[in-house]
Amino acid sequence: MQVATWLNLQQANRVLDGILDHRLKTAAGVSMAEYEALFRLSHAGDKPMQMAQIATQLIASPSGTTRIADRLARDGLITRHTPHENRRVVELNLTPKGRRVLEKAGRAFRETLRESFSANLSGRDMETLRGLMRKLLEGNGAWNDARCSPGLTTPR
Repeated sequence: MQVATWLNLQQANRVLDGILDHRLKTAAGVSMAEYEALFRLSHAGDKPMQMAQIATQLIASPSGTTRIADRLARDGLITRHTPHENRRVVELNLTPKGRRVLEKAGRAFRETLRESFSANLSGRDMETLRGLMRKLLEGNGAWNDARCSPGLTTPR
Protein backbone atom coordinates (compact mmCIF):
# COMPACT_ATOMS: atom_id res chain seq x y z
CA MET A 1 0.00 0.00 0.00
CA GLN A 2 2.82 2.42 0.88
CA VAL A 3 4.60 2.02 -2.47
CA ALA A 4 1.37 2.20 -4.50
CA THR A 5 0.29 5.37 -2.66
CA TRP A 6 3.66 7.02 -3.26
CA LEU A 7 3.61 5.98 -6.93
CA ASN A 8 0.09 7.40 -7.36
CA LEU A 9 1.20 10.68 -5.78
CA GLN A 10 4.10 10.89 -8.24
CA GLN A 11 1.89 9.94 -11.18
CA ALA A 12 -0.76 12.54 -10.30
CA ASN A 13 1.95 15.18 -9.97
CA ARG A 14 3.51 14.31 -13.35
CA VAL A 15 0.15 14.20 -15.15
CA LEU A 16 -1.01 17.54 -13.73
CA ASP A 17 2.40 19.18 -14.30
CA GLY A 18 2.35 17.99 -17.91
CA ILE A 19 -1.14 19.37 -18.52
CA LEU A 20 -0.28 22.70 -16.86
CA ASP A 21 3.06 22.99 -18.64
CA HIS A 22 1.45 22.41 -22.05
CA ARG A 23 -1.30 24.96 -21.44
CA LEU A 24 1.13 27.59 -20.12
CA LYS A 25 3.41 27.19 -23.13
CA THR A 26 0.45 27.42 -25.50
CA ALA A 27 -1.18 30.40 -23.78
CA ALA A 28 1.81 32.46 -22.68
CA GLY A 29 5.01 30.86 -23.98
CA VAL A 30 6.36 29.95 -20.53
CA SER A 31 7.00 26.61 -18.88
CA MET A 32 5.55 25.58 -15.54
CA ALA A 33 8.91 26.30 -13.83
CA GLU A 34 9.13 29.73 -15.48
CA TYR A 35 5.54 30.53 -14.49
CA GLU A 36 6.24 29.59 -10.89
CA ALA A 37 9.34 31.81 -10.81
CA LEU A 38 7.36 34.75 -12.24
CA PHE A 39 4.52 34.05 -9.79
CA ARG A 40 6.89 34.09 -6.84
CA LEU A 41 8.58 37.28 -8.04
CA SER A 42 5.18 38.94 -8.29
CA HIS A 43 4.54 38.21 -4.61
CA ALA A 44 7.68 40.13 -3.68
CA GLY A 45 5.95 43.31 -4.81
CA ASP A 46 8.34 45.89 -6.19
CA LYS A 47 11.22 44.55 -4.09
CA PRO A 48 13.81 42.37 -5.81
CA MET A 49 14.24 38.75 -4.79
CA GLN A 50 17.63 37.17 -4.52
CA MET A 51 18.37 34.25 -6.83
CA ALA A 52 19.02 32.09 -3.75
CA GLN A 53 15.52 32.90 -2.39
CA ILE A 54 13.93 31.87 -5.68
CA ALA A 55 15.93 28.62 -5.71
CA THR A 56 14.78 27.85 -2.16
CA GLN A 57 11.14 28.55 -2.99
CA LEU A 58 11.25 26.52 -6.19
CA ILE A 59 13.12 23.71 -4.42
CA ALA A 60 15.55 23.84 -7.33
CA SER A 61 19.29 23.68 -7.65
CA PRO A 62 21.18 26.94 -8.08
CA SER A 63 22.13 25.92 -11.63
CA GLY A 64 18.53 25.01 -12.49
CA THR A 65 17.34 28.34 -11.14
CA THR A 66 20.04 30.13 -13.12
CA ARG A 67 18.83 28.44 -16.33
CA ILE A 68 15.24 29.54 -15.59
CA ALA A 69 16.42 33.10 -14.86
CA ASP A 70 18.53 33.09 -18.04
CA ARG A 71 15.48 32.23 -20.18
CA LEU A 72 13.27 34.79 -18.43
CA ALA A 73 15.90 37.53 -18.76
CA ARG A 74 16.55 36.66 -22.41
CA ASP A 75 12.83 37.03 -23.09
CA GLY A 76 12.70 40.37 -21.26
CA LEU A 77 10.43 39.09 -18.47
CA ILE A 78 12.84 39.80 -15.61
CA THR A 79 15.88 41.92 -14.94
CA ARG A 80 18.97 40.85 -13.02
CA HIS A 81 21.00 43.13 -10.83
CA THR A 82 24.10 42.60 -8.72
CA PRO A 83 24.24 45.15 -5.87
CA HIS A 84 27.54 47.00 -5.53
CA GLU A 85 27.60 46.35 -1.78
CA ASN A 86 27.40 42.55 -2.23
CA ARG A 87 28.72 41.22 -5.55
CA ARG A 88 27.87 37.61 -4.56
CA VAL A 89 24.12 38.31 -4.72
CA VAL A 90 21.99 38.39 -7.84
CA GLU A 91 18.64 40.15 -7.50
CA LEU A 92 15.69 39.55 -9.82
CA ASN A 93 12.76 41.83 -10.66
CA LEU A 94 9.74 41.42 -12.90
CA THR A 95 9.61 43.74 -15.90
CA PRO A 96 6.37 45.25 -17.19
CA LYS A 97 6.48 42.65 -19.98
CA GLY A 98 6.95 39.95 -17.33
CA ARG A 99 3.85 41.18 -15.49
CA ARG A 100 1.81 41.04 -18.70
CA VAL A 101 3.01 37.52 -19.50
CA LEU A 102 2.34 36.47 -15.89
CA GLU A 103 -1.20 37.83 -16.10
CA LYS A 104 -1.88 35.88 -19.29
CA ALA A 105 -0.21 32.76 -17.92
CA GLY A 106 -2.08 33.13 -14.63
CA ARG A 107 -5.44 33.07 -16.40
CA ALA A 108 -4.45 29.90 -18.27
CA PHE A 109 -3.04 28.36 -15.08
CA ARG A 110 -6.17 29.00 -13.01
CA GLU A 111 -8.48 27.77 -15.79
CA THR A 112 -6.44 24.60 -16.30
CA LEU A 113 -6.20 24.02 -12.57
CA ARG A 114 -10.00 24.26 -12.33
CA GLU A 115 -10.46 21.80 -15.20
CA SER A 116 -7.81 19.23 -14.26
CA PHE A 117 -7.61 19.54 -10.48
CA SER A 118 -10.52 21.29 -8.75
CA ALA A 119 -13.18 19.74 -10.96
CA ASN A 120 -12.12 16.35 -9.64
CA LEU A 121 -12.02 17.25 -5.95
CA SER A 122 -14.49 18.74 -3.52
CA GLY A 123 -13.54 21.62 -1.27
CA ARG A 124 -13.28 19.13 1.56
CA ASP A 125 -11.01 16.90 -0.55
CA MET A 126 -8.71 19.85 -1.21
CA GLU A 127 -8.57 20.76 2.50
CA THR A 128 -7.72 17.14 3.32
CA LEU A 129 -5.10 16.92 0.56
CA ARG A 130 -3.48 20.20 1.60
CA GLY A 131 -3.39 18.99 5.21
CA LEU A 132 -1.76 15.73 4.16
CA MET A 133 0.81 17.52 2.00
CA ARG A 134 1.61 19.87 4.87
CA LYS A 135 2.07 16.86 7.18
CA LEU A 136 4.50 15.28 4.72
CA LEU A 137 6.44 18.51 4.20
CA GLU A 138 6.60 19.34 7.91
CA GLY A 139 7.60 15.77 8.75
CA ASN A 140 10.54 16.12 6.40
CA GLY A 141 11.51 19.59 7.57
CA ALA A 142 10.44 21.17 4.28
CA TRP A 143 7.43 23.31 5.23
CA ASN A 144 8.05 27.02 4.78
CA ASP A 145 5.15 29.50 4.65
CA ALA A 146 6.73 31.65 1.94
CA ARG A 147 7.28 28.62 -0.29
CA CYS A 148 4.24 26.53 0.61
CA SER A 149 1.60 29.27 0.93
CA PRO A 150 2.48 31.91 -1.67
CA GLY A 151 -0.25 34.48 -1.88
CA LEU A 152 -1.76 33.27 1.39
CA THR A 153 0.88 34.97 3.50
CA THR A 154 1.89 38.61 3.59
CA PRO A 155 4.44 39.52 0.90
CA ARG A 156 7.84 40.47 2.27
